[in-house]
Amino acid sequence: MENNELNVLWCYPDMLNLHGDRGNIMALKRIGQMLGLNVNIEKVESFKKQIDFDKADILFFNVGEIRIIKSIVEALKTQKEGLDKYIENNKMIIAIGTTGAAFGKKLIKLDGEQIECLGYLDMECNQREMVYGNDIIFQLNEYETLEINGNQIQMIDIKTNSVSPLGTVSYGRGNNGEDKGEGAKYKNLIYTTTLGPVLVKNPWYTEKLIKTAMETKGVSIKKTIPDIDFEVEKKSMECIKKYNAEKEKK
Repeated sequence: MENNELNVLWCYPDMLNLHGDRGNIMALKRIGQMLGLNVNIEKVESFKKQIDFDKADILFFNVGEIRIIKSIVEALKTQKEGLDKYIENNKMIIAIGTTGAAFGKKLIKLDGEQIECLGYLDMECNQREMVYGNDIIFQLNEYETLEINGNQIQMIDIKTNSVSPLGTVSYGRGNNGEDKGEGAKYKNLIYTTTLGPVLVKNPWYTEKLIKTAMETKGVSIKKTIPDIDFEVEKKSMECIKKYNAEKEKK
């Protein structure tokens, strides 16, 4: 692999295809190119296909339906040795929306079924009776000055235990509407409940993620994308924040 290559494995795109979040893949490619990288996107299309962990810089799991979680867990358990090594070596996984439950400890469904998940994130997920939808704005706990916005279509409540939340909510529900936590993070396994697509709406975070993934394989990217290139997205977030502030007054 060349030093200027970013290799993204897009996992199960035909099954994890809700809410237009394939835009996240487009964002990784576009921002990667702006940083001077050759971005290679390869699909892992079948649960039966073995993942080439040595090839991947980022494993990407978009949002899917709750009924798919069990299949994801079963598929990845057959490759757990490679997945364990990948995660412990600080290589990056991004999981969006309900799909992130697969990387937690347990998913409890409304019909009473309990799915023992992969266990990398110390969190328990419970299917909700009603779907929650709203905007969300949060600060990344790792980069306190970095603010993220998007929306939620929440089908699960998430209780994090020892695992650190990805961020702290300033507007919206987050994991459960109680503790202000949003998502979860262990090493470079990143889970967010935020849709949008989140990497399209927050290209400054996409830039951070790409640089982190490249640093893991020993490549330091010195180039920084000018703020003016993200002007539309920043103005959009300010409009959303203003709208939500007015909404809260009513």
